[in-house]
Amino acid sequence: MLARLEQPILSSSAHLPIRGGLSSVLKQRYVPREVRVGVTIHFEGQLRGEEQYVALLQEVEALAIARDWRFRPIDEAEMVLNRVIDERSVDYIGPVLGIECQPHPKSDRLRFEFDRDLFMQQYCKTQFAGSEAHIEIIELLRKVAPFFDKFDVFDEGEYWQLGDRTILQVNLDTVDALLAEALRKDPTARGPIRLDNGRVVDFVSDPQPESK
Repeated sequence: MLARLEQPILSSSAHLPIRGGLSSVLKQRYVPREVRVGVTIHFEGQLRGEEQYVALLQEVEALAIARDWRFRPIDEAEMVLNRVIDERSVDYIGPVLGIECQPHPKSDRLRFEFDRDLFMQQYCKTQFAGSEAHIEIIELLRKVAPFFDKFDVFDEGEYWQLGDRTILQVNLDTVDALLAEALRKDPTARGPIRLDNGRVVDFVSDPQPESK
């Protein structure tokens, strides 16, 4: 029996990658209402079949129980998934199945959600959860990777690519410092904030009036 998460789940939204995007956001004259720049793990893949889908659920559930993560099934007759395919925004509308868990109180919810073709595209922000939570998520992704025909991960903390805890911590600390500076400069900014859909926003800021 899957344990129930307490809050309802909504579909994910777009995320601004750290590479090449962070400096420009923080240097804008007017801070956007919602800022998403924290270290995040992006992942997508095509499962090899129904057998592998069942195996993935078992693997995620077993690890969630071992780590005392809250988790729940995903079973929606119709749901909108916001995706980026070939650099274009493409919405999937249809049945969605999978599993979701909460690796850390300050991380995004980790969602393995599949469309009718068993394709998945997701991300999980770990900026405020710390390096250990980040590493645990990467370890889980490595465990489920063999169930996919093709499985791609882009880890902004670079742990998936390099397996180096020191580099991961440097990336987290660098963004922490930039966010702290942004919050210091904007008296209306506050964060991090968890949205109703379970996503973590680095900070929100009231728009500044344009000078005449």
